[in-house]
Amino acid sequence: MASSERERRRAPRARAEFQIHLNPKEGAQPATLKDLSIIGLCCSTAHKMAELALVGIDLQLPGQSGNHSVKGAVVRCDPEQGKPGKYEVAVFFTEISPASKAAVAAYVASAAPA
Repeated sequence: MASSERERRRAPRARAEFQIHLNPKEGAQPATLKDLSIIGLCCSTAHKMAELALVGIDLQLPGQSGNHSVKGAVVRCDPEQGKPGKYEVAVFFTEISPASKAAVAAYVASAAPA
């Protein structure tokens, strides 16, 4: 099943494990990134989020200077197995600047594939 999931992906993903902030209407919420691509991300958070909810995402990529702010839509929010009170959230980017897209692409190219 993992290989069929990868074949469906429109962009390569890289493993990532660093803190980001999701900014839904309720305010900034910390999350731990799991993987990242130029079109979206997957993260772990203690907050359940509604599918199609719009979120702002603030992240600083390891080894790079500057913060990146992008916008996205929650496409999936599932309870994490074996981690009560934690949710795996997938976000599709709806707005990403050319500079942020280039920085994410550089990170994905240099990191281990997800």
